[in-house]
Amino acid sequence: MKNVFAKAAEEFKGRVAVITGGSDGLGKDLARELISLGCRVFFCGRDPRKGAAAARALGKAATFIQADLADVSQAQSFIAQVRQQSKSIDYLVNNAAIDPRIEFHSATIAEFDRLLAINLRSYFVVAQAALPDLMSGKGKAILNICTTNYMLGLSPFTVYNASKSGIVGFARSLARELGPSGIRVNTLSPGWIMTTKQLREHVTEKDKKELLEAQCLKRLLTPADVTPAMVFLLSSVSCGITGQNLVVDAGKVMCGA
Repeated sequence: MKNVFAKAAEEFKGRVAVITGGSDGLGKDLARELISLGCRVFFCGRDPRKGAAAARALGKAATFIQADLADVSQAQSFIAQVRQQSKSIDYLVNNAAIDPRIEFHSATIAEFDRLLAINLRSYFVVAQAALPDLMSGKGKAILNICTTNYMLGLSPFTVYNASKSGIVGFARSLARELGPSGIRVNTLSPGWIMTTKQLREHVTEKDKKELLEAQCLKRLLTPADVTPAMVFLLSSVSCGITGQNLVVDAGKVMCGA
């Protein structure tokens, strides 16, 4: 088994991965890991300063392209720019998302539309734009990042969960449609991961206590706990897996919390 994983790690060398929303959090952590395996990574984000800083931190194998994926033309342009700078796209990771806390009674149509545009529509637009490259690439894997939030029906996330839950249906049907071309499509749904942003903006000590009580595994998860699963689903080790949704949440959903 050790040789299987060692061989899979070798396959990333010289290949190209595209990650949406890679300036921070899970996207940045995955970019770092793929680069360490010899992959070239292109990623996008809305904030040019943050993206440029992330690219500097990740090194020469990382390329940042500014794009607001809520704008269809910018999402398509992102892939077009990758194509201009690279001969191939071997892996696509749809990771970009926003997660505002919006009470349903006060949610506006504009907020609803923006959440769907970034959290769901961008997955469709970017995947469709990158499809010709993925079909001729070597990795032939699409990974969509979702959440366990919609499984739990958490509040105040009604609009957010509507946008994120659509990813699962999108990925399952896309897996069926692209399977004959050898392209695998999977989803990964993390629980509450202690990213820098979450710790800075949302997580309280009370939240940590309640989370640990609800999880089967009594430790807080970080991006480093999720990245190996992401790499696994991109690699040939998972060559027989498509149309699936892998949950990485320390067993919170399984516990029925």
